[in-house]
Parts: sequence; structure tokens; C-alpha cells
Amino acid sequence: MMRPFTTNLNLDDLLLDIATTIELSDNDRNVAASRYNMLKEHLERPSSPLKPYLSDNESQIYPQGSMAIGATIVSGTDDDRFDVDAIVEINVPSDWSPSDALDILEESLQGFPNVRKIERCTRCIQLQFAFMHMDVSILDPTQFRTVPRQGDIFHSPDAGTEYRVPSNPYGFSAWVRTSAELPENENKDFREMLDKRRAKYSIDRLSPDQKAAEQEKLPTSIPPRIDSPQIVALKLLKRYLNLKYVNRDLKKPPSVYLTKAAIDCGVTHEGLCAQLERLASYLQSEMEKSIQISDGPDERNPSYQEDRLNDRWPNLQIDRQVLKDDMTDLINNIEETKSASFEEIINLFTRLFGERVSRNAAKALMDRATSATRSTETRYEKKSGTILTSGALLSPGLSKNISTVQNHNFHISTLEYEKTHN
Repeated sequence: MMRPFTTNLNLDDLLLDIATTIELSDNDRNVAASRYNMLKEHLERPSSPLKPYLSDNESQIYPQGSMAIGATIVSGTDDDRFDVDAIVEINVPSDWSPSDALDILEESLQGFPNVRKIERCTRCIQLQFAFMHMDVSILDPTQFRTVPRQGDIFHSPDAGTEYRVPSNPYGFSAWVRTSAELPENENKDFREMLDKRRAKYSIDRLSPDQKAAEQEKLPTSIPPRIDSPQIVALKLLKRYLNLKYVNRDLKKPPSVYLTKAAIDCGVTHEGLCAQLERLASYLQSEMEKSIQISDGPDERNPSYQEDRLNDRWPNLQIDRQVLKDDMTDLINNIEETKSASFEEIINLFTRLFGERVSRNAAKALMDRATSATRSTETRYEKKSGTILTSGALLSPGLSKNISTVQNHNFHISTLEYEKTHN
């Protein structure tokens, strides 16, 4: 059983700021949507080898993975690259091997607008743009489907056995949306806070394509974000693991497995910090179980049980142990922030989520605090994590736990934060 977690308003504030700076802005979502639309147009052009298979009413092109649930975040540590995924669902001829399917897809994608490089991977063809990669996979629908969009994708390594992989990314995304979306009355305040942060602090990283204007009147090809605590906590967890694995010679847990965990761990109404701890504790527990039996986890797509979400991870006991240790580290660091000074919190968040995003979160929080107090300094209540207004400072019993946060030349370890006022 997972232990209960506590949170506080100020840590939730900082985590919300981090989440809105690592996700796709509205502009970036529009650029990504235009590229999904162009993908259909490009694959259906007269010279495309796939055109004959996209002409019937059964074929579909749609986002999968994080893009389908609005959980895409920056992938790199130094570069602000996004990785998105697309499915090309066609009835594949019976004589095509997995390598044939990827060969023809790769040929069909040649000449895609604004692409810098096209790279063949084991299960997809990757289109590399500035600040964005799009992984395109073919899905061959099952002849006698029991649920919509189930089928096989193709596994074709440079060496080794090639084979088909049962898959239903569309069904999985639909399950996530149904499971994560909260009733309007329970989620209204949280969503409104996110919208306000996005309007003020989101970062545009992608430049509009030349053809974007031509795509404006098309219906959007990407679903709306899921603005629930579970999905926002998932984004933060993914960011943390991206940084942890950057210098490791180990496979990172697949995003789809983490997404399933974000739903299975359940929702808490104690705030975003508590939701992130809940997710980390759930994964820690799952790894402990798998370590004990040196097997698993074997996570299945609820919409299609033949679809094993983590069929290529974990490979070794060390994969389980490393993720368990990472979750323990995350939980311990979050717990430490609850009694830390403001400077110490930003130091801890820098280790967890990266220097730039933590610095931006600190600046955003200080901007809001300064705006609220309209004074030359703001106060931070230790052990509760609350930025105090001038009125709150008059409350009895607070003075011994209050430290001053200066609004200039704010040093955080090797990070210097200088706050200026117009």
C-alpha cells in the first residue's frame, strides 16, 4: 500500500511552472498539427509508393503516444527537441515482410517539406526537423477486429529476426483520455491555473512552416490536451527520467509504460506535488515486486490485451533496480523540499528537472509574489513552502519560520538568478 503524501501550495506552484515550460506551447502544437496534416498530403501525392494503399476509406493517419494525450515534453537536456509519433494505418499486402513495409514507407517520405534528415529505425521512419522529430510507423489492421484500430506494427532490426507486433495505440490513447479526465467540477480550478500559466510562461520553440498558413482551415489533427493532475505529473516524471538517463547505457522505460502507470496509480486531490509522489511510489512498488521474482512487469494495453506496452523493457534486473532507485531518489528529494529554504528548493529542482526550467520557474514565482506584495522583498515560510504576502506576515507564530528572499542577485548554487524590475 502506498503511503499518503502531503503537498503545499508553493511547491505545486513551482511544479506547474516547470510543467508549462517543458510542454508544447499552443504555437508548437499548431506547427505539429500542420505537419501531421502534411504527412497525409505527402503520402497521398501521385508519386508516393503508398498512395494506392491510402486511397480507400479504411486508411487512417493519426497521432499516437504522448501527442495523442497532450503529454509531449522537451526530450533533450541541452536542446529543446520534441519527439512525436504518427501512425499510418493501411491494409498491407499479404506478401510484404516487415522490412518491405518500412522500405516503402521510407521511400514514400522522401522529400517531406522542411525535413533535415530521414532515418530508418527498428519500428518506424524518423523525420528530423529543427527542434522536432516525428516517428512514423505503419499499422496493418487485424482482419477480424474485436476492437477498433487494433493491428500489427512492424519490427525490422538491422540484424536479427523481424516480426509483427500486436498494437492498438489509438485504443490506448482513448483509454487514457477516459481514465484521466476528471469531472468538470473537480478539475476546473486546476485547468484554469494551467491555462493562465500557459498564456504567460509557455515557450514557443518551433517556427511555423511555409505551408502552415495553407493548413489553417483544416480540422486539427491532434486531440486536445488532458489537463488532469495525473497527466501533468507524468510530464514531470518524464522530464526527470530524461535527465537521469542521458549518460546511461541503459534503455529508458518506455513512455507508454509510464503513461499506464500514471493512470493506474490513481488520483489524489492533495495537489500536484502529492500526485507526482504518488506516481513515483507506485513505480517504486512495481519495480520491487518485479525485482523479487526477476521478471516483469508485463503491462498490457487495456483496449487490446495482445498489445504488450513494454515488450522491449526491462531486459535485465539492473533495468528494474535503476528505475526503483530513481523513484526512491525522486521521493526523497521532494520530501526534502518540504522543509527547505527557497534557495534550497530551487537547487533540488535543478537536480530533478534541469537548471533552465527550474530557473524559469523561480523567476515566474518571484514575479507573481512581487506583483502580489508590491514591495521590495517577499517572504518565504519555511516548512510550509508558502510565499507570504504582507498581510500574512502579521499572523502570530510565523516569524521564527520566515526567511527573506531578496529580489536581486539571487544566487542558487552555480545558477545566478538576477531579478530586474521595469
